[in-house]
Amino acid sequence: MFFSFENQGTHTYLVYTLAEDDMLDTMSLGMLTNNKIPGLAPTLFTQMDATKYIKYDVSAKISVKQFFTGQVNKKRLIGVFNGIVDAMLSAEDYMIDVNSIILDLDYIFADVSTCKTVLICLPVISDDLRTVDLGAFFKNIMFSTQFDQTENCDHVAKIINYLNSAPVFSLEDFKSLLDNIDGAAAPVQSQQPPIQKTPLQQQTQPAVQQQPVQKPAQQPVQQPIPAQPPVQQKSVTQPPVNKANVNTSPVQQPPIQQPPVQSETSGKKMSMFGLLMHYNKENAELYKQQKAAKKNAQTQPAAVAPQPKKMPAQTGFSIPGQAAPANQGFAIPGQQASIQQAPAQQAPAQQAPVKPATQAPVQKAVPVQTPVKQNPVTPPVQAPVNPQPTYTPPQMPQGNAMNFGETTVLGVGGGIGETTVLGVSAATQSRPHLIRSKNNEKIDLNKPVFRIGKEKSYVDYFIGDNSAISRSHANIISRDGEYFVVDTNSTNHTYVNGQMIQSNVETKIAHGTKIKLANEDFEFNLY
Repeated sequence: MFFSFENQGTHTYLVYTLAEDDMLDTMSLGMLTNNKIPGLAPTLFTQMDATKYIKYDVSAKISVKQFFTGQVNKKRLIGVFNGIVDAMLSAEDYMIDVNSIILDLDYIFADVSTCKTVLICLPVISDDLRTVDLGAFFKNIMFSTQFDQTENCDHVAKIINYLNSAPVFSLEDFKSLLDNIDGAAAPVQSQQPPIQKTPLQQQTQPAVQQQPVQKPAQQPVQQPIPAQPPVQQKSVTQPPVNKANVNTSPVQQPPIQQPPVQSETSGKKMSMFGLLMHYNKENAELYKQQKAAKKNAQTQPAAVAPQPKKMPAQTGFSIPGQAAPANQGFAIPGQQASIQQAPAQQAPAQQAPVKPATQAPVQKAVPVQTPVKQNPVTPPVQAPVNPQPTYTPPQMPQGNAMNFGETTVLGVGGGIGETTVLGVSAATQSRPHLIRSKNNEKIDLNKPVFRIGKEKSYVDYFIGDNSAISRSHANIISRDGEYFVVDTNSTNHTYVNGQMIQSNVETKIAHGTKIKLANEDFEFNLY
């Protein structure tokens, strides 16, 4: 059998050229050309001079061999198997010989969106036709396909168990098995709507009764008030007030009674909770007065707090002109030696790291004692003298050994500390990619078969902003260091350097090749 592809406008046809010794099955050919048979590709019969052609419309469909490239999920598998079974059953209904259907994954075409398939029926009488073993055909697909491991693969086990256990393959039984697998979740969804409707109807009736219940919701707000100690005062005052206000509603009585009670009895204390529960102008002013009194009480000790000026005595050194405390760790020239005798035992321990010439310059600065009295801030200048000799020595050898300021060498050659120059081998490393002219987007071709189209669940690069692109428009194939572009029966075709290429035919591309998918321009680069 010799098939070829032909592009006519927006249609792609699989063309079979009849040989001289081929005998047509006119009855089957009439059924195919005059009817739209489910599962079988639409068929045309043409003749040019003495050559006869049978054409099959496979526009916007790809072969199942391409469709099963990579990992196959449940939707794809069940969709293809259902399409094959439906085509076989439809052929029997239209009195077409099932053996004339080509069971080859290269000539079974699928829609990448719906996963529906169409088969090719070749109405040619031949002695070479054999009886089709559908069980072996499906079993071969199951054992040669890589399934998606991210989903539940129970359907795979069910299909394999049926194919291994059934003594005789039956299309009807296999169809029922596929329907059960595909519609396993259907009854669960059908039971959900009635479950949701019954509670909704029940909730609407009491919803009307709950509205008047929400009105006295203000009364239970007063229930937590009896749990507090000030409730006792309210209970005493409420009876006389209720007698005076007989005509008022019980909801309005509490706010009328609370202002006078709180102003007389609770004038000394007003908490935030009490203000929120019984808010009025008098309680608000009382709360502000109490809050202001607390602030005044806090500010008085705060002003006295900065008075103790003995803090510099805790720093461990004395100030000239004053008596040195007994707890100082070192002495200042010009003071009595008797005062320094107490810390004399601690002085050698502290002066040991400071002996190299830290105190000598301090003695020369003694004539500046007169301004020292006015500026007591000068003594802390001596504090950083201690950390300098202890902090800097350990860092010096670490900085010299690590060489943080030098440039790291990426290549083989070059000395340390010099900037590396990338060689020709690094620059010309093969990194194939496409550049989309519309937005200069870089598309890395990181798969042996890189698929481009607008079916997001199937392709590797999704083009959703161009309706002229087909669901599966083209593939970029890499093999043995060479790259090819293949048009997958797209509606608006694929162009290489301005020339349209034939569908399902590999066209070699090189660095700088211009590729056009419909009206979308790309450039292929190797680096």
